[in-house]
Amino acid sequence: MKILAIATDNFEFYYEAVRELKQRNIPFISLSLSDPIPPNVDVVLTTKQEAEGIEFRNVVAVGDDIRKGVRKALSMISGKSSYQKMIVGVDPGVEPGVVLVGDGKVIETHHASSPEDVRNKVDSFIEGYEFQRMTIRIGHGDRTNRNRTIKSLEGLAVRIEIVNEEGTTKLTESPDIEAAKKIALTEGELAFGDYGVNATEGEMKEMQRRSRIRSGDLTISKDLAKKVVEGDLRMKEAITKQKKKEKNKDLDDE
Repeated sequence: MKILAIATDNFEFYYEAVRELKQRNIPFISLSLSDPIPPNVDVVLTTKQEAEGIEFRNVVAVGDDIRKGVRKALSMISGKSSYQKMIVGVDPGVEPGVVLVGDGKVIETHHASSPEDVRNKVDSFIEGYEFQRMTIRIGHGDRTNRNRTIKSLEGLAVRIEIVNEEGTTKLTESPDIEAAKKIALTEGELAFGDYGVNATEGEMKEMQRRSRIRSGDLTISKDLAKKVVEGDLRMKEAITKQKKKEKNKDLDDE
């Protein structure tokens, strides 16, 4: 069995590498620079500074981007220098579930911090892997966040599909990740036309409710709630604006 080794005396690098590998459930062994490399090791992951002192056939020297280095190492272990087809599955929401599938195998799973952050995830996939073609499949539900996601992907030379996500929700610890996996593996219809982002009354009320929970006792205005729902403001910014507005009102009343 091919195995990955982290060889380093740099504690900070070791910590980041271990965290990245554990998130992916990738087995590995830990070595110091003075340890001999076992015969079952196929790839060694280390820092750029320490790589010069390691004599081994497959050494991945990592710079500032630990995730990029881990991706390269995993591609070498799997023997996948390039993928024929990559699919990104997205379960739309306030914090979308994102799954990357390469040639039918789940490679990465993530939670994006916002619909717009899906673009950052996709950009990192494009930069981190070699592949022939990519398709992004997005669940059809949660119309507002779905459309925000699609708009964030404008300009990418990839195929975007809308997938009927009925039946994708599972009662698991990460239902959005499981849904994203099913979405990735289900063919959809090509996304085309205008995907405008227009907050509904229900979404604005829900955002106002969340603002009370987030702030403790403050309810943001409907106008600010609309901007948060449509991605023009973050909740923290909206609460700050509401506090400033109410403070100014109190001063005017004095």
